[in-house]
Amino acid sequence: MNGLSSSRYLVLLLLLACGIIVGCGKPSSKLRTAYGKRTGNEAGSVNGTKALSEMFREAGYYVRSYSAVSPSMLRHNVIVWFPNSFDGPTPEFRDTILRWLEEEEGRTFIYVGRDFDASIQYWNDVLNKVDPAEKLDVMRQRSLAIESFDKLRNYQSPQADYQFYKIERDAPRRVASSLSGPWAKGIDASKTQIELRSRMIPADEDTIYKGFDTFDEDAVPIHLVEDSEILLSTGKEAIVARLGSDYSDNQIILVNNGSFLLNLPLVNPEHRKLAAKLVNQCDESYYAPDSVAFLETEGGVRIMNADQSTDGNSGWEWLSKWPLNLVGLQMAWWLIVLCFALYPIFGRAKKLPSAETSDFKKHIDSVGDLLQATDDHGYAQLRVQQYHQAMKGDAVYRRSKVRRGEGK
Repeated sequence: MNGLSSSRYLVLLLLLACGIIVGCGKPSSKLRTAYGKRTGNEAGSVNGTKALSEMFREAGYYVRSYSAVSPSMLRHNVIVWFPNSFDGPTPEFRDTILRWLEEEEGRTFIYVGRDFDASIQYWNDVLNKVDPAEKLDVMRQRSLAIESFDKLRNYQSPQADYQFYKIERDAPRRVASSLSGPWAKGIDASKTQIELRSRMIPADEDTIYKGFDTFDEDAVPIHLVEDSEILLSTGKEAIVARLGSDYSDNQIILVNNGSFLLNLPLVNPEHRKLAAKLVNQCDESYYAPDSVAFLETEGGVRIMNADQSTDGNSGWEWLSKWPLNLVGLQMAWWLIVLCFALYPIFGRAKKLPSAETSDFKKHIDSVGDLLQATDDHGYAQLRVQQYHQAMKGDAVYRRSKVRRGEGK
């Protein structure tokens, strides 16, 4: 993972760090908090995944984002899912992922739970760095962030079973004070800020079989995830778990939440070490993966078939959507006609007549225009009188020490 220290990655982390370390100035109430985004205007959100995607990119992966499950997304070797919802994978999505794992070796599916909001951590860090006069505003922003997060969380059921794992949300907020497991090696737990709100219980060999018809010839290949391994834990609680099998190099990585993988938490050097272990975990199989897909979803996961995935490839499909389909085609037609009418030249270019320099009338017109430009009637009359006197051979009267404009 030497490539993770490249200049582009360091610049990204520096910009994120400025939001906290330099945050001792006037706090901004327009903090970007969009969850699970790595592209667009929200890529720099404290809850974004841009920093993690850059770690994959610096490790040599081709990275791309998707808003729905499509055949093009399923051609990638690694799928990373940060759902902006507390609901886990639906049965249809689980079946899609398992069949995707069955198709080719060396594939990894990474699921990161939603039970964390980095904006609360941001306001907590800023609170100790602002002037006393601004602390009241920071406390108000923190309260709003906590209220917004709790409002989403309180609508969830206390317990849920998503077959890959079970979740228990009826647990107090806590920070991991100690770390164990293979990923804990080389990590200073006292410098980490891994926050836990739920308990994640990974599936084991007995529970993963529930819900499948083992006698169905078209059943999902459950042998791919028949074993589980705790990669990182605190006490007896799993933070990161791996579902895999001795018969396959494919795997499913389950992460309790993004408290060490989102943009803001990755400012912490110890969190970057853990994120690097996640990137390395995808490359431990014999079949080295080369592409990563970040699935960005709002609410449920849309699964598109091959026919739907081909729509919109021309770039003009927006003209067929309401309400643009009512006037869009007509407007496009008339714009094309207007362009042909105004800009192109049809046939040979017309040759304009050349100007004659010997025409004395043009000289008189030019002198008249110049005299008119002076806006001095007296001066113009004097110049005409001088011309007539010169033509007759008389002495020419010249006005002296009189500025133009005084004769008006």
